[in-house]
Amino acid sequence: MGFAERFRADVARTELPGRVGLAAWDLAEREPVVLGAERVVPAASTIKVLIMVTALRAVHAGTLELDAPRQLPTERVGGAGLLRQLRSVERLSLRDLITLMVVISDNAATNAVIDAVGFDAIRECAANLGCTGTRVERKLMHHHEPGRNETTALDQARVLDRLARGAALPPGLTEHALGVLAEQQVRDRLPALLPVGARCWNKTGELLGLRHDVGLLGVDRPQAVIAVLVDELTDERSCHGYRGGPACDAIAALGRSAFDALG
Repeated sequence: MGFAERFRADVARTELPGRVGLAAWDLAEREPVVLGAERVVPAASTIKVLIMVTALRAVHAGTLELDAPRQLPTERVGGAGLLRQLRSVERLSLRDLITLMVVISDNAATNAVIDAVGFDAIRECAANLGCTGTRVERKLMHHHEPGRNETTALDQARVLDRLARGAALPPGLTEHALGVLAEQQVRDRLPALLPVGARCWNKTGELLGLRHDVGLLGVDRPQAVIAVLVDELTDERSCHGYRGGPACDAIAALGRSAFDALG
């Protein structure tokens, strides 16, 4: 029995709140387990993985430098992060901006990276990585602007799959991206129930009524990809806050099931 058969059976037994989009597969076997995987939903902060890959591609192309200082946006948007509180910090390297964008999901840092690469580059990177339902059309927390930031579970899994297999970036920058994902500080979803010794390279996302987590699972190296996007949540914690709730518990259970399915 392979990963897909084992994990599919566990998914069928898991109580899933809200509306779920799921895509997962063993990176070696490559047989997908999908559930609503092409349903388009608000991306929230999971879109930051694609933005990171786009920026690192620009570094590889020589149009951006990881350690060159960059001006931070004058408007420090709210939501996750610290830069809106650190008003004396005016410039940071692209390296530090990417770290803040992923590790603590800093929205001001994200907008600085978007300024650095541009929406056209993000769009081209998404298409090159096989994304069909992903759109990045405005900065984070710029709700007054037109456009959508949306994605699908299948697209999120495609981006991470190509990153893990070295098809998104050259080796050195692949390791850099995986190193950043490994430092993710929000650990209440995919990594929450993993056994000692297991590793998770992930990026969460949350809005009111929505909880996401997308990541890679393994021990010494990524062995499986899993993307779980949950929206249309109606419980009190999910509708009135940005942490916890039954969707986080369900995603944690799926993370453990996916890891166990690796055998």
